[in-house]
Amino acid sequence: MSVTRITMHSVDIEDKPGSLQRFLAQSSLSKVDYQCFAAFSLGNNRGRVFAGAKEPGVFEAFAKQAELNYRQVAGFILDGEDRIGAAADALKTLAENDVNEIAGSGMVFDGVYKMVVMVDSADAQRAEALLGT
Repeated sequence: MSVTRITMHSVDIEDKPGSLQRFLAQSSLSKVDYQCFAAFSLGNNRGRVFAGAKEPGVFEAFAKQAELNYRQVAGFILDGEDRIGAAADALKTLAENDVNEIAGSGMVFDGVYKMVVMVDSADAQRAEALLGT
């Protein structure tokens, strides 16, 4: 398994048709280039986007200009050979050491899994050490 630490940002948006598309389109006009993102419904017409921009400063400038509230969290991109239990095994060390994953997303392509896992910034150094980046 390989692990790469990245800066992620958490932003709340409306949870209605087209909100994620508008957010991505608006950020693209500010030249934000993403390496990953994951979006979730929070209920009560609210959604949350976890966005990993290739240049975090460009994202932060966009968010400030768009008057978006955001917070920075630590992200980790994990990848390896796909097999049954790969995701559970990849997260086992964090779980055993009480590091809470606040969000995550994963996919498999051509026999390789890729996951992005987010942890609170306060847990970032510990998670990095545990994952062996």
